[in-house]
Amino acid sequence: MLALAATTLSPSHSKANELYVTQSGDDFVLDSDQHSKDNYINLDSTGDNNNLTVRQGMHSDGTVDLDETGGHEVYWTVTGNNNNLSSYQTDTNRSDNGGSPHHIANIVNGDNNSVEHTQMGKAGHDGFVEIQGDDNTVDLYQRGNGGKKWADIVLTGDGHTVDVDQRGSNSANATVDLTNSGGAYDFSLTQNVTTNPDTYSITGYCYNSAGCAVTVNRNN
Repeated sequence: MLALAATTLSPSHSKANELYVTQSGDDFVLDSDQHSKDNYINLDSTGDNNNLTVRQGMHSDGTVDLDETGGHEVYWTVTGNNNNLSSYQTDTNRSDNGGSPHHIANIVNGDNNSVEHTQMGKAGHDGFVEIQGDDNTVDLYQRGNGGKKWADIVLTGDGHTVDVDQRGSNSANATVDLTNSGGAYDFSLTQNVTTNPDTYSITGYCYNSAGCAVTVNRNN
């Protein structure tokens, strides 16, 4: 088991803190906290039973969230079984609408993977999840006043269960492509934005065998 903390590197991406991890093996633990603005993490992980957690600006629940303006980026590429990915980003909910957007991209190939994806604060939020394996669970939550919320989720394998929740002022957009074609997904989308349009696109398939069930709740 290996645990890593965030490392400050020379900013090739013009970020204050950068962490690059290439990992191969099982039972790996990454728990990284980056407290300032402008953070970047890139992880390429191969192996089983790995637990990967990133907090930028903090919360859930390392709290912190000092008076910083965001600009956080996380890029996961994970191959293997029974891996848990958790990403948390926030910035101070500034009254002047300042701040830089947040980005999280999760690309997962393997079985029984769990992805938790949370973005909060004033800045805009971009979230991308692509999963090819089986029995996956995705929980994507974006909330903020002033910033646009954008989510793109692509799943192919079996046993999905996806929950997308986008809240706050300004616009929200979600694109979800589910497949399986022999059953699964139980997908739920909530868009609760107050000042601008919310839009969504669902591709689908499934072909039942006691699966499917899509629920969409919108309020703006």
